[in-house]
Amino acid sequence: MFHHTSRYLEEAEKLAVAGAGIEPVLDKLRQLCLDDFGEFFISLPNPAYPALSRLLPPMASAEVQKNWTGASGGQLLMQTASFVRQLENNYTRYVGKPLAGARILDFGCGYGRIFRMLYYYAYPKDLWGIDAWQKSLDLCKQANLPGNFALSDAVPQTLPVGDRKFDLIFSLSVFTHLSPKATEACLSAIRHHIDDRGLLVATVRPIEFWSYIEQVRDQKIAQRMREMHIKEGFAYIPHNGAEGETYGDSSISFEYFSRPGWKMLGYDRSLIDPYQVSIILQPTGI
Repeated sequence: MFHHTSRYLEEAEKLAVAGAGIEPVLDKLRQLCLDDFGEFFISLPNPAYPALSRLLPPMASAEVQKNWTGASGGQLLMQTASFVRQLENNYTRYVGKPLAGARILDFGCGYGRIFRMLYYYAYPKDLWGIDAWQKSLDLCKQANLPGNFALSDAVPQTLPVGDRKFDLIFSLSVFTHLSPKATEACLSAIRHHIDDRGLLVATVRPIEFWSYIEQVRDQKIAQRMREMHIKEGFAYIPHNGAEGETYGDSSISFEYFSRPGWKMLGYDRSLIDPYQVSIILQPTGI
């Protein structure tokens, strides 16, 4: 990390040594810029800051990072920071207030990749992560990630968050894998737990994904999947794995989201992670 970060990290370390809780420590660490904040979190445990390393969660191993996302370390941090900036930019743009202090739900939290970066904006009490895979939640628990976590159904009728509603719900690289049935169920379940002026940010694959994946996997599927995308607005092929028919690869058109309960406000995309297109949705009356 660059020298300019040492001042803030040393002050945060002194707070942790003195027995401060996570909230005042996060307040101090938020004086870093977002990328430096993220770079510090992926360095944990950091021998230069032992008290902070005891208070804050360790980063997942490179193996876990690659297994869950296909990347690790600095490359993955760039993708993560870019997506988190999309969340902040679009929340400010469409809701009209800062993301700081919002109630946030990570739908498909995995091992806590995005969750760690969200401490830049919210205290753990206002952060929820849910996932349909118990292994993901086990990793969050093993890392002692501060926040609230719960197991969801793969095809949910409701979300395991009680009667809570959130200002921002986001889902990175989840709808990119869901079947039409699972997508419908997830959108319906999320709709009941989002504030009337809240945002749902969910990434989907564009139609161009099929040409890319055909080259990567040497499968002759691109033409068929493109035709399905154009005709139905949704192209899906299952992985035929342990998850069953609800999980595979999908591409979804913008028009698909013109549906009761939601209105599409816009979209976002980063050239760092080009095949993850963020759809920006806000709830409407059903």
